[in-house]
Amino acid sequence: MSCPCCSPRNINDLDNTFDAAQARQDARRYLKKGLDKRARKLIAYLLAHCGKPVSVLDIGCGAGGAHQELLRRGIADRAVGVDASSAYLEAAKANAARLNLSDRVVYEHQDFALTAASFAPAEVVLMDRVICCYPYLAELLGAAAQHAQGYLCLSFPRDEWWTRLPYRLYDLFQALFRSKYRFYLHPYPQIMALAEAAGLRLVHTDRTGLWQILVFARSR
Repeated sequence: MSCPCCSPRNINDLDNTFDAAQARQDARRYLKKGLDKRARKLIAYLLAHCGKPVSVLDIGCGAGGAHQELLRRGIADRAVGVDASSAYLEAAKANAARLNLSDRVVYEHQDFALTAASFAPAEVVLMDRVICCYPYLAELLGAAAQHAQGYLCLSFPRDEWWTRLPYRLYDLFQALFRSKYRFYLHPYPQIMALAEAAGLRLVHTDRTGLWQILVFARSR
């Protein structure tokens, strides 16, 4: 896997695109209002089905709301947050400190697809709005699925005829302003195939707005 226009730590210009101002805004929103609707739907199945505290690997964790909510509710006992945006990781660390969660979560500034071997598997792997930011679906999702000992929870853009135009317009806007960041609408069958190839089966689906929610469980 190579990307001639980006460093290995900054594929798709993620570290520059998701900046400190946006990260602080998302972190403050979670502290004030809790998770947004999409993130609530992402973890809803876990809240209903995890009978004991689990370990969580949150890939592309952003400001940390999803795994922090699981820690606060006692669903998770420990978590690792991974993100390619240093600004978002700083915001996540700050929120974890405010919520007295710092002793139960570790944050790593990494491109998970390139460094997956350095991470331990977890009972729950979260990927909230992550694969749409990454050009190499097989490398990222394949590694994430292999790390999921119990559940893999995904949110990603719905690939419908009426959703494709807004995504294409967004990329055009990025190009006009000379941004290197691009949006990726990965095919649904490919997402399913990668999860199933790792021994996972689909156990829950949901939708909200432009977003699709999928939860996979490890076949026992």
